[in-house]
Amino acid sequence: MLKLAPKLLFGLSIVALGAPYAHAGQKDPNFFDLLFGARRHQNQQTFAPPSQPQSPWWEKSQRVDQGPPVQKLSRKKRAVIAATAVIAAADETADPEFQLPGLGMGNVNYMPPVVAPVFDPTFASLPAQGPEAEAIRTVLADRNTPIRAVEAERKAITAFYKANGFKPMWVDSGHLNSKAAEVMKVLAAAADDGLLAKNYLPEVLPAFADADAAIGNDAAKQARLDVGLTLAALRFARHISGGQFDPNRLSLYNDIKPDPVNADEALKLLASSEIPASYLQSLAPKHPQYAVLKAELGKLNAGANVAVVPVAAGPTVKAGKTDARIPAVRARLEALGYAGKSTTPIGDEQKLDQDLAIGLMALQTANKLKPSGVLDGATVKLLNRDETGERRGKLISNLERLRWLPKNLGERYVFVNQASYTVNVLDKGQVAWHSKVIVGQPTKQTYSFNDQISQVVFNPKWGVPVSIIINEYGPKMRRDPGYLDRNGFIVVNLKGEEIGSSAVNWYNISATPNFGVQQLAGGGNALGELKFLFPNAHDIYMHDTPTKNLFNDTVRAFSHGCVRVQNPREFAQVLLGWNKEQVVKGLAISDTHSVQLPQKVPVYLTYFTAWADDAGKLQFYDDIYGRDAAVAKALAYDPAAKVKDINSLAAGSIVGGITQN
Repeated sequence: MLKLAPKLLFGLSIVALGAPYAHAGQKDPNFFDLLFGARRHQNQQTFAPPSQPQSPWWEKSQRVDQGPPVQKLSRKKRAVIAATAVIAAADETADPEFQLPGLGMGNVNYMPPVVAPVFDPTFASLPAQGPEAEAIRTVLADRNTPIRAVEAERKAITAFYKANGFKPMWVDSGHLNSKAAEVMKVLAAAADDGLLAKNYLPEVLPAFADADAAIGNDAAKQARLDVGLTLAALRFARHISGGQFDPNRLSLYNDIKPDPVNADEALKLLASSEIPASYLQSLAPKHPQYAVLKAELGKLNAGANVAVVPVAAGPTVKAGKTDARIPAVRARLEALGYAGKSTTPIGDEQKLDQDLAIGLMALQTANKLKPSGVLDGATVKLLNRDETGERRGKLISNLERLRWLPKNLGERYVFVNQASYTVNVLDKGQVAWHSKVIVGQPTKQTYSFNDQISQVVFNPKWGVPVSIIINEYGPKMRRDPGYLDRNGFIVVNLKGEEIGSSAVNWYNISATPNFGVQQLAGGGNALGELKFLFPNAHDIYMHDTPTKNLFNDTVRAFSHGCVRVQNPREFAQVLLGWNKEQVVKGLAISDTHSVQLPQKVPVYLTYFTAWADDAGKLQFYDDIYGRDAAVAKALAYDPAAKVKDINSLAAGSIVGGITQN
């Protein structure tokens, strides 16, 4: 039964999340009633669901994956266990990351970088050779110019034209030269890379086509086109190489430092290259996944639709019932990412079983339908919808994330994809090892960042946070003085020396206790047998877990931020270069001890909802953290900008309005 607990809890919590859709006074049976029939308490009284909203599914499921066994359970907790048919044989405060506060969903309203007019007031007094150069100098000396850029681009452009005597780069004798024409084609096709082409249209032009006709013989417009195209090409170069958005402006859980091409260097290469269009195209990420995602986006942009095998209309099917359409429903849910590969017993293929009902509930909740777990007419329509737009959005978001990655990930590295709940060790581009992982809850997400794994800790201890000592273990010890000793904990003084639990006055614990509580290494330790450290500002690490049942779930977002590894012994072998026997010997040493890696291994904690598998087939994953949605909002941002204070600009300030860039 314990093995089923996370799935049951997941289903119950989705029902709770869907509470706003239920009508007042509605008495429909809940999911567990539908699946198992009415449950009763030990006293045989009918269970009445609480009136308050239930905790989210990730918090409910978390209770199953915790530390040492608890001997005593409260009456309320026993009632919940009986009602949901879950045996929660664990202490909810034994989560090793319990102290991490979390940042909610972490997604913030996108605030683009500030832009400023591309001008320098000192240019008004500088000489220029020839009428074309004079026209460009005039544009760059005009504080009211409509050409605006972020600071790095503004500085680079003004410095570039000044150093080159304001000579035009793209306009010859009043017309765009051949290099400019090819660059314009690249910019116009920005959508091929998931970028917004309108962000690279020189402001003087209404469209990319027929630029000469738009500017005519107007020398001022020709100058604006030259400067505007320089800015557009530079902006594209920086976006294609490092992303169009600052990831840290999209989510509080992003700690990512993209590396766009240097603005000054890019302008030099654009000016000196015989084929500047090819230079721009060469700046796209070289990661093989980029080509796969770009190719798929190209198909959708060309008008292809996502193939859907429709589910036929028919009668309503409740959990536990059979219907000939169920295999098609199961296949559709798998394709949409709401169900894993089927493990349905032979003979039950047409049964709407527990796993399938939970998948339907997840789909219904995500689309603001009542999460009933029932196959009805509205759900069939949802299963048959055209998901081309959603796929396109995922591809665009993930192409952007690939642009945020370092250009060189290393020859050998660890790659965690939070959205797919997996970790891979890659060696020379090939997957050397793979495992399932558990990541942070949606309100306590795993951060996205990269670091270097430096050591493996064998038989780690867990230092209990002060908040848990005061709020959880203090009351437990007052009720049951033998609780800590019985469950593998020790009490230590400020020097780390064991003092015994009886030496503490558990009725008078200060806000800053002069003692600590540690969970000793062993089978029930919340960190399991092994911990993998890469010191970082977020206190995130990878570790084992004593209860493996949650790895059976399709959705594995249960931790408080750290990454739990299904096969930690194998992971230690790969990182240390050891064999199985060496790891076993290391674990046989009961004392906590660390082993330094022969060479630090880069680790990337990432979030990709679209990713090609080892066979090259593109897989899509649920946006459980809402980060695809954050990118979509940023793309939809209105680029209208406030006019900046001209006096501040003349003084060198760049504070002011906002626009997308």
